[in-house]
Amino acid sequence: MSIHPSTATPALNDRERGGGAVSVPVAVLLLALLAVAGLAVDGARKAQHIATADAIAEEAARAGAQAIDPAAATQGIARLDPATARAAAQHYLDTAATDRTLAGTVTVAGDRVHVEVTLTAPTVLLGLAGIDTVTTTGSADAALIPTDLGGAGGGGGAGGDAVGGGR
Repeated sequence: MSIHPSTATPALNDRERGGGAVSVPVAVLLLALLAVAGLAVDGARKAQHIATADAIAEEAARAGAQAIDPAAATQGIARLDPATARAAAQHYLDTAATDRTLAGTVTVAGDRVHVEVTLTAPTVLLGLAGIDTVTTTGSADAALIPTDLGGAGGGGGAGGDAVGGGR
């Protein structure tokens, strides 16, 4: 009994044609998995940058709220020196920029310091999809709250506590 070559060839050709059919769905699935991984990694990094922006804004506002006006303090009054408070908060912002782009604004009104921060950092995986950076914002206020340092035994004094809070 002999097998004719023409009868064995169609079965072999069917197998060869069906062998490549899996590669297209696998390629699409691989791209989808890469996109999900990119969203997960860079989404987590964005959440971290939001917390970092808030923390930088809070610390800058606290630094500014510690700038007590020395002339008022000698008279027993706790009051901010607006120019010094703005400079102290801005100095903190200037030193806080490390591996990311940081921009911030400082506003001093009365005994309150308000800081807004914008952070821009590179993405890890979403750059493959054309999203090269992630931008986050944070803000905080700190207020000077006068306290009596004289105590129960008399003797007044000027003092203040900087109390801050994020958004």
